[in-house]
Amino acid sequence: MQSAFSNALSGAVANHIRLWPTRQETLCLLVLAMVRHGTICLWRLAAHVTTQARTDSVRRRFYRFFQFVRLDAETAARLVVALLGLSGKPWVLAIDRTNWELGKTAINILMVSVEWRGIAIPLIFTLLPKAGNSSTGERIDLLDRLKAVFPGMKIAQLTGDREFIGAAWMSFLAHENIPFTLRLRENQYVSRQGYATWTLARHAQGLKRGSKRRLPGFWRLGGSDLKVRIVMMRLKTGELLALATRGRPDRALARYRQRWTIETLFGNLKTRGFDLEATHITDPNKLETLLVLMAVATTLVAKTGASAERARPIPVKKHGRRAVSLFALGLATLRKIFSRKFSEQIIVFLHALISENIPPKPLITLGF
Repeated sequence: MQSAFSNALSGAVANHIRLWPTRQETLCLLVLAMVRHGTICLWRLAAHVTTQARTDSVRRRFYRFFQFVRLDAETAARLVVALLGLSGKPWVLAIDRTNWELGKTAINILMVSVEWRGIAIPLIFTLLPKAGNSSTGERIDLLDRLKAVFPGMKIAQLTGDREFIGAAWMSFLAHENIPFTLRLRENQYVSRQGYATWTLARHAQGLKRGSKRRLPGFWRLGGSDLKVRIVMMRLKTGELLALATRGRPDRALARYRQRWTIETLFGNLKTRGFDLEATHITDPNKLETLLVLMAVATTLVAKTGASAERARPIPVKKHGRRAVSLFALGLATLRKIFSRKFSEQIIVFLHALISENIPPKPLITLGF
């Protein structure tokens, strides 16, 4: 099974990454091991590789991969778009950060994800050389890098939380014709000709829990000349959700709900999937290479989940949410496939998995 997966994935990888055959095989082995065993600890993964070589030899092989192979975030973007067949389609993006500390080293990842069938997939990212929030320049640089890889990309919407606001940032998005829906702080002042300049909290006075309010026309944020639409909702907790949007205001709240997919993605990369925080890698280049492998693994898991859902739809519980996420379903299904005895049906499935299409009937014939 290990050899079959490696051969299938190598074809897709070779189109975007130039590596020696042994390095390419190592890349595929690492992705397979991450999926099967839910960790990125190289010394643990080495013991699970099917080979006549000693575990220490496999471990050194993995270490040498990260020592000599440099994969950048643009490579991840190309692979994700190719595997999901996203080229030429409008993308719904979310931007967010995840960070933690390893000893005295702060690991801080700024990421843009793409929404696919209700879940987020890593698209492009950067490692910030600091702790704390990202700057406007760092966000602009990340989107510029994405645009350089896909000059003709179509962005249907970009969502972000309260960290990702500011006149310069929003003006950049408007200049690039990127529709956005970003959450504002309650103490944000907004102004419009003929109206008093008030905070959003004051505009929301009297707004009951569960109720929505849309301010009429376009509004300026602070002293900025940028004009946006303002949509507000009082959450059940009593907190105010205020959004600035350059898209359709009637869709702003629904669009912003999709931002939660990137929060779920970080959970999938960490405790619910690959245990990212368990890595001892702190070198930015090596960590970026690791994130590329995890982006590929996440994409393959998501596609497997979509295929499994076609064969047997995920039940919806009384509260309206799925009984299991597409990622969790895909991870369990892919692990089950890897535990099966080698068969031609599995080969068919794997080759469909690394194409731009979702694997169709092979899952049914495999008994899922």
